[in-house]
Amino acid sequence: MANEKADVIYLVPHTHYDAIWVFTKEDYFYINIDLILKKVIEMLENTKEYKFLIEQVYLLEEVERRYPEIFRKIREFVRKGRIEIADGEYLMADTMLPQEETLIREILVGKRFVREKFGVDVNVMWQADSFGLNAQLPQIYRKCGYKYVAFRRGCPENKPSEFIWEGLDGTKIIAHFMPLGYRAGLDLRKLEDSYRKLKRLAATNHILMPSGSGVTMPQEETVEVVENWNKKHRSVMKIATPSEFFKAIEKHANKLPIRRGEMYSGKYSEIFPDVASSRIWLKKNLRKYENWLMSFERFATIYSLMDSYTPEELEDCWKKILFLAFHDVVPGTGMDTGYAEVRQHIGFLDTQLTYLMPRILKSIAEMDAEAEDYGDVIVFNPLSWDVSNWVEVDLNFEEGQVSRIEGLKCGEEEIDVEVIRFTRYEDESLRYARIGFVANVPALGYKVYKIMERKPKRRGDGFIRVIGNTIENRFFKVRFSPENGLIEVFKDEESLKKEVCTGNELVIEEEIGDLYYHKETMGTPLKTESGEGVKYGSFRVKNFWIDKSPLRRVINIETDYFSLRWPYRLTDKLKPMIWRHKFISFKKKVIIYRDIPRIDFVTIVDNGHPRIRLRVKFSTCIKCPEYVCETQFGAVMRKTNQYYFKPRDWKEQPSGVYPTLRWIDYSDGEKGLTVINKGNPENEVRDEDIYITLLRSVDMLSSDGKAGPVIPVPDARELKKYVFRYSIYPHEGNWVEAKSYKQGYEFNYDLIALQLSRSNKYRLKRSFLKIEPDNVILTALKRAEDGNGVILRFYEASGTETEATITLFREPKEVEVVNMIEEKDEEFDKDVKVEGNKIFLELNPFEVVTLRLKL
Repeated sequence: MANEKADVIYLVPHTHYDAIWVFTKEDYFYINIDLILKKVIEMLENTKEYKFLIEQVYLLEEVERRYPEIFRKIREFVRKGRIEIADGEYLMADTMLPQEETLIREILVGKRFVREKFGVDVNVMWQADSFGLNAQLPQIYRKCGYKYVAFRRGCPENKPSEFIWEGLDGTKIIAHFMPLGYRAGLDLRKLEDSYRKLKRLAATNHILMPSGSGVTMPQEETVEVVENWNKKHRSVMKIATPSEFFKAIEKHANKLPIRRGEMYSGKYSEIFPDVASSRIWLKKNLRKYENWLMSFERFATIYSLMDSYTPEELEDCWKKILFLAFHDVVPGTGMDTGYAEVRQHIGFLDTQLTYLMPRILKSIAEMDAEAEDYGDVIVFNPLSWDVSNWVEVDLNFEEGQVSRIEGLKCGEEEIDVEVIRFTRYEDESLRYARIGFVANVPALGYKVYKIMERKPKRRGDGFIRVIGNTIENRFFKVRFSPENGLIEVFKDEESLKKEVCTGNELVIEEEIGDLYYHKETMGTPLKTESGEGVKYGSFRVKNFWIDKSPLRRVINIETDYFSLRWPYRLTDKLKPMIWRHKFISFKKKVIIYRDIPRIDFVTIVDNGHPRIRLRVKFSTCIKCPEYVCETQFGAVMRKTNQYYFKPRDWKEQPSGVYPTLRWIDYSDGEKGLTVINKGNPENEVRDEDIYITLLRSVDMLSSDGKAGPVIPVPDARELKKYVFRYSIYPHEGNWVEAKSYKQGYEFNYDLIALQLSRSNKYRLKRSFLKIEPDNVILTALKRAEDGNGVILRFYEASGTETEATITLFREPKEVEVVNMIEEKDEEFDKDVKVEGNKIFLELNPFEVVTLRLKL
């Protein structure tokens, strides 16, 4: 029997599976199945001591399709405990860029497959390669049934390598940081060196030594090497699975230190923050189709309660999203050809959701009709609170049906509209019109409007006007410059004194980096719209105008960037006469609404300029050393001015940029600015300026061969036309008082408008589900995976204890708290009170709750 005080080394043979990266998907299937897993099965059959770890279900699905006999043998060894499935996600997701529900669905789909096919549960989350871990993963992992997490990247402290990781809500999980990565025991000739390094950092005498890689064959000599080690050393080495290691660590859990918050530090491992702007089309499309699919799922669930119909396409759509969320897909860090299938998935999602969404919504309107009144337009709100937001809809009419559109009416409510474009028949009646308006729609519900051919009655205190170069509404004043299109925003009703920010300024910067890192030598921009930068180039405004309607003002600026203007000296006194070398053009819209406290921006970039980083800047007079970034199910504080932080001993130098989910907020407690993105997650706060990265143009996967092979990636030069949408929300107080989280969701989850048949009468408005107060946010309304009821998931978004009330459109027969994989879990049970169609419960700060409802 081994001495209890002797070190125990857990050598874990494994393979890290990449769906795509520097090989194609088919290459990786061949490597992992034909070359690795077949050999693993042979070694398991020939030795009693060998064990192995398999990570992801996407690979196992393919094994089952191609090699049923190999799959049968894997199942046999899983049940014997000689193969462990750790991680167990459908695909190992990036944990910083996808939205909350996507991370849960990766686990839900994966764990259900493992349970169904292998009859076991996965209790070790094995985060071998994600580029940093978000602050709420302890809660996500624990409520998805994991007991432990091992990870490679982002830990701010490496000693001890075992600790208790606490999420924003206080949920804790036993964690191990891999100080030498997942290849610590790969080279069997260097085990002595790895052992010494790991021992110095270990919290106990139990030492985890992963022994594998992404594309390395299993080593037949492993068993012999371990036997020889045990003959020569006092320490005991054994071929093991991760759960064996963690069960030993669990006995010492009360002595482990607690670490809180996100694991997103480059001190001991690379996290590659600049991947948040590589191949920006991937980020934009993931965000777009996540938003669209989650909205569709909610309304499809509501319809299923009316008509017992659930679209079969939902599962296929979700699997396409889960592929996009993979840790080498959405970061954009693979070679060009690997993304052909991603484009196919995006095409599939677009086709399916374009077809399915209007069908479900119109079916809801028809099934829910109560013959209250006729209607022309129905507007749906996918969020769990009443929303007032801009929405646009295309309308087609029969000849003679409608002569003009002056407003919309719902019951006694009358509202203004903006006719954006239209065509007419020969009799001057409308053939087609696209209209925009601000609709106030009930929580997760709809409202029906009739077209008015007369002006609506004026109500409310809203106004919007232009006075000189200033646009005013009841929320703020915006001063604009016709010379360069830049704006200044003031929150002062009396005068232009209390400035919140200036900007929407395009900044073109040098880019000599790669898919992993932004790199520059200049330290200053190539050029900004305000004139800073290299003397040769300049922006040139070629068109400027303002569109006016009763509801909004839209500032339009068309600008070209020329790499050379002449004369380029004494530019303060000599006007430019010659412009040459135009490789990039811009069209910008600045949208100020009468009744919405945001300013929205649409920036169209037609890029032919390689090797640049293009950012947009908002300058503030706020002086604060930290700012707030939204993360999955919460918000975290981050330091400003990290660009200037140059530590000597870090594995990866801080770049100053970070990813965020939907919004960041920079405030001093009195005033603040929330900047909201719609698929542009990379941000930086430096010198009181807020930056959002629009795109980075690079031509190499890795320019120095350190992060990956030196492979040209011409598609990543971003010589494309892009439409970027982002928004700012000037406010008083801090982000909690301003409810920045609501603005982030409202900008991302659009109201959805459809034309209705004029021959039918409809219920005028309806809320299917409402959650109060509005700091409790719905993230999922779906059919239960086992078909038994409906799953409702929500979280507290402001970091405060909250008493929540959920109002349903039907009385529930039964309500129970379940975990995120939809199982009863006594550890996370809560008191829930039900009265009629209302559910009452208390939430802790940033707590996520999942309910199973039977209606």
